[in-house]
Amino acid sequence: MGPDIDFPFSDLPIEIILTICKDAAQPTFSQREKYDIKNPYSTALSLCLVSRLVRRIILPDFLHTILLRRHHSLKKFANALLMQKAYAEKESDFFFDYTSAIQRMWISNAFDYFVYAEPRPPNNARFILFMAHFFSSKTDELRRNISVLLPVILAATELAVDRRHLRLVMRSVQDAWSSRTDLNVGGHSSFPGKTKNLTIIREGDDLDTWTGQNPDFFSDEIKESVFLASIPHLTHLIDLAEESNTFRGISHGVHSPGNSLFFWRKDTTWAYMKSLETLSVVYPHLPPLHDLKSISYAAYATRGIDLHVERLTVSAALYKQDPDSFPWGPPWFPVTDPGNKRIQSDGVSFEVTRDKTYCSQYFCSWEKAWACGLTDG
Repeated sequence: MGPDIDFPFSDLPIEIILTICKDAAQPTFSQREKYDIKNPYSTALSLCLVSRLVRRIILPDFLHTILLRRHHSLKKFANALLMQKAYAEKESDFFFDYTSAIQRMWISNAFDYFVYAEPRPPNNARFILFMAHFFSSKTDELRRNISVLLPVILAATELAVDRRHLRLVMRSVQDAWSSRTDLNVGGHSSFPGKTKNLTIIREGDDLDTWTGQNPDFFSDEIKESVFLASIPHLTHLIDLAEESNTFRGISHGVHSPGNSLFFWRKDTTWAYMKSLETLSVVYPHLPPLHDLKSISYAAYATRGIDLHVERLTVSAALYKQDPDSFPWGPPWFPVTDPGNKRIQSDGVSFEVTRDKTYCSQYFCSWEKAWACGLTDG
């Protein structure tokens, strides 16, 4: 055995060093890691401090998928964009065009109180009053921050957002579109939004109860929304706590998807999306209740468990022709093995993910699975 060779990292060619930094900066959205202990962006943030060259090399991958999932996250990101605007005005080397890098964005803090996997807050009058006051006091600030984020939001091809933030996005887009400001379109008449898949996080609907808002209160805005009218694909992420058991029977041929997807028919959002081609719902693959060998329901409800995920997709054009008589079957979808997809000629497809997702009925949101591409299919 020869002597140990001391080969300093700094002696590597610059191309190799930058490649290593670029790979190390890739955010990992592990289902197992607690983001509040290990921020998925922490390595990239540290590497941004190494040098301006390293920062410029890693920013595109760093910014590809952005998760704004805490009350303070959206404000901090808005401040970062304002800082970039200041850099641009000063022609600083630190300027970087975020809109060219960001492809996917998650905006929802509905589960901010689940940081340490605490139980759902009680549904009592005192708590609802507190939450109504809290969100009311934050609305003006949220509107300002959303307006700052607007160019980035419109440049993202994938947007996941709860209904409360979606309404703010719709309002901001409509105001900007009316005056053609902050959209970088000048005198052009075509809407510049690039969003291909809008994912609505149904967990955010709980905020309607806390704030006393009716989900249909914004129906007129929905009808007029140029933002919604431009989107071809809509996906629902169900509320795991309230709706996951409802979907168990679909994949086992017990229930028709049409019965379990009643909320689609009463949801006014997608009905006015003029460019809509498909609408999908994503939910956990739950076996029959009596099948205790394959899953512990106590673990699913409390600690979490690895589960395959099902995705049901419907042709919006065919569904709109006659919603009451839409051909969901028969026979309804038989049991589908993981990694397989079934497509019916009448505009319905059903698939089960090949890989499992870590789901907890009461302590989990979808953002980690979404960041890994859960709704991209």
